[in-house]
Amino acid sequence: MKFFALIKDFNLLFFKDRSSKFFALATIIGLSFSISIILCTLGLMDGFSKKMREALNLGHGEIVLTSYDGFFKPDNNDFKDLKDIGVENIAYVVRTQSFATVKSKGKAVFVLGIDDAFSKISKEFPIPKPGEIVIGKSLSEGLTISKGDSLALSFAAGRSGEKYLPNNASLKIKDIIHFKIHNFDERFVYANMQDVQKFIGISNLVNVAKLKLNNTLVTPEKISGVVEKLRSIFLYEYRVMPYWSEFATFLRAVEFEKYMISIILSIVVIIAAFNCLAFIIYSKEKKAKEIFLLFAIGLSPKKFQRLWIWQNSFIWFLSFALALLFVEFFSYAMANWDMFALPSDVYYLGRVEVDLALRDILIVMAISFVFIQSLTWLVLKRLDAKSLATGLREEFS
Repeated sequence: MKFFALIKDFNLLFFKDRSSKFFALATIIGLSFSISIILCTLGLMDGFSKKMREALNLGHGEIVLTSYDGFFKPDNNDFKDLKDIGVENIAYVVRTQSFATVKSKGKAVFVLGIDDAFSKISKEFPIPKPGEIVIGKSLSEGLTISKGDSLALSFAAGRSGEKYLPNNASLKIKDIIHFKIHNFDERFVYANMQDVQKFIGISNLVNVAKLKLNNTLVTPEKISGVVEKLRSIFLYEYRVMPYWSEFATFLRAVEFEKYMISIILSIVVIIAAFNCLAFIIYSKEKKAKEIFLLFAIGLSPKKFQRLWIWQNSFIWFLSFALALLFVEFFSYAMANWDMFALPSDVYYLGRVEVDLALRDILIVMAISFVFIQSLTWLVLKRLDAKSLATGLREEFS
């Protein structure tokens, strides 16, 4: 209890005047804002990777198999007994390219022919019936069409006798969904599998298999493990890739940039920490007479150091708590304010969220605490270098 009473008296000594209170408040706000910049950077990088993976996994399953021989029959024996390695469901897809036109507008698109089995891969995805398609929101806006309208698709039919002209089909838009990735939102068209097979001149054949793993194998590390097992099984028959394979290099670059940018931005925290140093020096110089009087009446320098360290620990704690509030505010703004929406011609995602890991919080917390306490210790050591007699003579002469 005596120690806490001493801390109270110590704070009254340094914060009883208005200028010291404002200096301390500015120090706390500056340090908290600097820490929040680091935390937001780490959170945005992790949030981007998380949102990217979630968007890529929309309707794709965890693993994608593509036949080296082109098309294959979905009822072959290649995919039996895969449950032993964690495969829960399989959906077969016909993937091809087409050109979508409506009135005077047109756009090259990817068409994916799916059937009812696809609902096991993506339970909430609307399965189109014969004569229907599902398109992305950006594609509907670009072609100025809406739900219930018809969209003309042109397919390359291949060489069928002397026929070289494409197959054209007018399909009704069953639903318009919002893909989280701009590339999918403006390029992907989902159609009924039987329709696509008929349009491109194949019969009961597919060229892609999408695998849904059980819920215990959905982390990137475990998915990669299953991919390696499948590659050993389908060494010559299929190309086995995780759902993020098309963006794997990009995701690795984001992970690398996360730490590089954080190291650079740590300079901001160092500058803010020097504000704490300036506050210590300011308080020590302004209250030098009172400090040496306390020494004269029996306050030991070591106890004085402990009081300063406790006080700066409290300043650091308030700054870090305020920094977390700044992060929450920024995360809300990124998710809801239109000014933070990302343009489709530059970014893959429409919005990015802050996903801050506990590990990153603890690392930033430890580094900032150690740095501030180290500066405090260096300043206090300088104060110890001056003897009591010298200090009293300089301050009261």
